[in-house]
Amino acid sequence: MKHLIQGLIIGNTINLTVDGNLYKKTCTTEEAADAFFDAILDAKANPTDESVEELLSHLNQTMRIAKENGLDYDVETGDVYLKGFNTPIPEQLVKTIEKYHEKGYPMESVINFWKLLMINPDQRVREDLFDFIGRHDFSVSDNGYMVVYKAVELFDTEKSKDLNTFVTNAAYHVSKDWSCSPSKYAVYQDNEDKTYHITKEVTLKKWDLDKKNVLYVGNLKKLNDSSAKLSAKKDAVSFIPRYCTWGGNFDMDAERIRLGIPQKKDRGNCDSNPSKSCSNGLHCGATSYVEQFAVETSVILVCLVNPANVVAVPNYDNSKMRVSEYFPFALANRVDGKIDIVEQPYLENDYIAYEVEELERQIQAINDEEERIGVDVHDAEDDRNIEEVMKALKTRVVDLES
Repeated sequence: MKHLIQGLIIGNTINLTVDGNLYKKTCTTEEAADAFFDAILDAKANPTDESVEELLSHLNQTMRIAKENGLDYDVETGDVYLKGFNTPIPEQLVKTIEKYHEKGYPMESVINFWKLLMINPDQRVREDLFDFIGRHDFSVSDNGYMVVYKAVELFDTEKSKDLNTFVTNAAYHVSKDWSCSPSKYAVYQDNEDKTYHITKEVTLKKWDLDKKNVLYVGNLKKLNDSSAKLSAKKDAVSFIPRYCTWGGNFDMDAERIRLGIPQKKDRGNCDSNPSKSCSNGLHCGATSYVEQFAVETSVILVCLVNPANVVAVPNYDNSKMRVSEYFPFALANRVDGKIDIVEQPYLENDYIAYEVEELERQIQAINDEEERIGVDVHDAEDDRNIEEVMKALKTRVVDLES
């Protein structure tokens, strides 16, 4: 389509008319005004849709920045889109993209965050999540994952009859909580109920094992070293959510949390109502949340959350949220009640394989017309067509596998 383009320059002010619509721009320098007027003359000589879009980008900063970063801009609505998609990027995220562009910051983490958030089926979450994390001290990884925190307690080893589980948790407890070497402790088994326990090696040497009806299993450090060689993830230290210790009634196996293993809950069994502060779902939050929530015996886990798996963003001033999945990958130390040094036994790449597997499962389910992405009854209706969702899923898979 050819357009009618007219221009007039007076000093540093340019009047531009495109198809009868008048635009005015005052430049800060004469050189900038001359450059813009030269662009008008070029467009006038070749009045195509692309020429008009280029001209208008000089007038609109958001449009210009969107264009320079491979994004689409709707002149009528002012909405910005990832190129090739129809899900509008939230205003706060657009402002962040503009700031990153102006400062020359790497854009990878912000764009990847949005690619994941586009997959989320809840419109409220898509619109509110970035504004929410901006109000609190969340960070975002290069792959677009949110870095969050969770207060937990060490799994009750005294209730475990599995030797590997007992050993890894007991060794953690001795070294972290007691600041003592596991080499000073012995593991023994109660012959009656077959549960495992620890005591100091010097103490056990004084016992009459037959009289106490116990069996010496071995030195805690040596057993832990041996256990660790079997499988780092299978025999990882186990934790339980902090809230579980309050009531005392919970399923140990169902609630057990292991570093390096994604914790999942079916999204259909989570409550997405943003007005409810505590409801069904997996809870995690910013440092301010866990610092208030944790007690002296708590362990702070550092976790990754895929924005696609955020279920509820609170509409009140609180730094916690509900998700359907998180990946605990590190331990955080606290100094004077504040989160400080992070010990990181697992890497972000350990989570990517799980994400690819889940993305491919969702793609297959949509192809088989079995389901869309799981939602619950409180989810804001997702009125996007299935092609938009499928494109977002496939784009993410390509990004991760390239």
